[in-house]
Amino acid sequence: VPWPLPTSTQQKLSTTSSVAEQNKAVQEGSGAVVLGDPMAPHELSHVKGVLGMLLEMSSQDGNARKKEDHMKRLEDLYNKLQSGQMRNAASQKVLHLVKSVEAQDYMGANKTMQELSAIDWDQNKNWIQGVRRLIPHK
Repeated sequence: VPWPLPTSTQQKLSTTSSVAEQNKAVQEGSGAVVLGDPMAPHELSHVKGVLGMLLEMSSQDGNARKKEDHMKRLEDLYNKLQSGQMRNAASQKVLHLVKSVEAQDYMGANKTMQELSAIDWDQNKNWIQGVRRLIPHK
């Protein structure tokens, strides 16, 4: 049975230095935490298509920096969905959001965004802020 890896704060209090460097290396390399199941490829491509359409609609003002910022935030979302770095409840809400946008139910989409903000905000705030700006507030 393996022992749990001490956190960096716990490691500071340790008097044993024989494995301290190895623990540090593992802690630094384990930034991506799997929280749920990876999204199915066909669902992910559907999400990309709908959110890409929103990106193109919002980019019609010609502001290249804004578009680039939105693209980075969307890539963060896509990577998390693809690798399972998001809870299943949150990824299901993303699918619901996409269906609302497709139906042009922007009030429902904004409500879903509020619900997503309540789920793991610290891990998802980057892409949530970007997607929120893409959804029309009609």
